[in-house]
Amino acid sequence: MEDWVVQKLKNNLRGDILLDSALLQAASTDSSIFKITPSAVAVPKDIEDLKTLVRNVKGLALDGRQISLTARAAGTCMTGGSLTDSISVDIKPGFNWIGDVDIKNKNIWVGAGTRYKDLQHSLNSHDLLFAPYTSNYEDSVIGGMVGNNSGGEKSLRYGATIDNVMAVKMVCSDGNEYEFGSIDAETFIQKISQDNLEGFIYRELDKILENNNKLLQKARPKVRKNSAGYQLWRVVNKNQDDFNIAKLIVGSQGTLGIITSVKLRLVDKLKHRRMLVISLDNPSKLSDLVKIILRHRPECLEMFDYHTYELAEKYMKQDAANTEFSKNKNLIVIAQFIEHTKDQTDHYALLCNDELESKNYNVRTVLKDDEAESYWKIRRGSLKMILNHKYNGKRALPFIEDTIINVDHYGKFLKTLESIFAEYNMIFTCTGHIGDGNLQIIPLVDLESNNASEKIYELAARVYSLVFESGGSMSVDHNDGILRTPFLPIMFGNEVMELFAETKFLFDPLNIFNPGKKLGMTLEYAKNHMVLLNNV
Repeated sequence: MEDWVVQKLKNNLRGDILLDSALLQAASTDSSIFKITPSAVAVPKDIEDLKTLVRNVKGLALDGRQISLTARAAGTCMTGGSLTDSISVDIKPGFNWIGDVDIKNKNIWVGAGTRYKDLQHSLNSHDLLFAPYTSNYEDSVIGGMVGNNSGGEKSLRYGATIDNVMAVKMVCSDGNEYEFGSIDAETFIQKISQDNLEGFIYRELDKILENNNKLLQKARPKVRKNSAGYQLWRVVNKNQDDFNIAKLIVGSQGTLGIITSVKLRLVDKLKHRRMLVISLDNPSKLSDLVKIILRHRPECLEMFDYHTYELAEKYMKQDAANTEFSKNKNLIVIAQFIEHTKDQTDHYALLCNDELESKNYNVRTVLKDDEAESYWKIRRGSLKMILNHKYNGKRALPFIEDTIINVDHYGKFLKTLESIFAEYNMIFTCTGHIGDGNLQIIPLVDLESNNASEKIYELAARVYSLVFESGGSMSVDHNDGILRTPFLPIMFGNEVMELFAETKFLFDPLNIFNPGKKLGMTLEYAKNHMVLLNNV
């Protein structure tokens, strides 16, 4: 980056613009299969500093400079959402704070740079929980969770991040911070009368939604959760009496502005647990099994497969030895029940157990806490374990790891999936939040084979087509990023993509916020920035 550009960026900035090669390299990768080295790393000290940075970048963009800002939190994004060749913005130092808990209304304001585990530690004394945490909650940062619309094991009962964010504050393209949240009709009238960017956004977004309601509702994925595209269909509620732009910002992956803080909905942290473990030999039975369990109010409904367990036997020996896995079974399903009292919890677990046994399912009640914890360790650690270790000489690659379909389609979907993989002489591991319909499919790839990147995207296209045919989504928790943005036109169609583009333009007319995510990413760019050999 030229010296004069750096000086422009530093104008009135109290934070840092860092050009150290080691720092740039550290920001060039995340948990995805891509590598892109930024030109600089910006570290704003606070909200006012971030405003200054945005205004400086806006001035450069107006002068014709191609420059942008991409917010980065923990660097755990699996789709390359935090990668850029321009300016990477480290939000952790300046936005790491936790507000006071509103005990009565069960909510809290937190900075976007706050780690989830620090937030939850502060909530434990109040027996409260921010429910949609992910399996890597030790590393997750709230801003990244909001940007990706993360979910996790408790989303079956409490929903994903989008269902638990009450409001967001965000620095927009004019360099000002605005608060977006639920507003009624009277407040909406006040908003659209404002002569500023906020008023413009409300007026123009309302036109988009009103003029294209049928198209957007038709395009909405017919599944419980989704992170693909811009969730325009969620801004106005079913009763048409609430307008909430936060529903659009959550999951927008930092492409509409940079989030500074978030108001989170909290739930009671329940303690009385009971776990059922079901061994399943035939994936075609998975749909019926899931529907039976869902009738009995599980808090969590998860799955891992035999390939995952084999790795656990090698790399999580104590936990594997502490669990039971029948060698002739294909899948292990974990159903966890949790209520306010032990009697309530046991009641639902027992009813579920009895119905499953009456249908001849192989089910057992886990009575020991350490055994239950071992099942959870394998499930929660499955993705990291698979990515960090070879399986029969092959390396796991996460590029179709976030699909969701209706649970009715499990049998047909998995059978067709096996046929597709057989054509490529590949196997895959399969885990997921199966109560929601989420299947995390991780192909095991021979990276030394010819045209690995071509095969990856060819396989991805076929799997996504299978997902789209069932009305599902290719992204649940990990979002679009570099990885899946090229497939959004196939998923939504050109008319809806045009509405996405109009939405992006309302917030970001100069395209200074995380360009190439949600819009404008090509397969060629993605393929050229893969770092497959780094995973060997």
